Amino acid sequence: MFRVLFLILVVMSSFVYAQTVDKDPADPRPEAVKAEEVGKATNGQIKMLMDRYMLKLDADPDARGYIINYGSAKEIAKREKQIRNAFAFRKYDSQRITLANGGFEKTIRTVFWIVPAGAELPTS
Repeated sequence: MFRVLFLILVVMSSFVYAQTVDKDPADPRPEAVKAEEVGKATNGQIKMLMDRYMLKLDADPDARGYIINYGSAKEIAKREKQIRNAFAFRKYDSQRITLANGGFEKTIRTVFWIVPAGAELPTS
């Protein structure tokens, strides 16, 4: 029961939020969009997140995925392995995704971005 409630909470808390940065109105370039963010997660939860993320990414065939992991070096390596395993499990095209190390934070955190063609890569 607790797991079901936890999964419902995870699903409901992962709405898409656009990056809010003051943009020059004269700049016609699109902006990167924050698609998902997750802290500690099981392999199953990462697979579920990757399914949703890839659906969003597939909506724009020219867009690229940019995933930033924050935490200790050990936690980041473990999270990158979880993400690569999710790609292998579902046979996703990993050429459209870039994994980036966001640096040290006390706990693991992963931010999933959708970067349309011509947009700058997100920095956080």
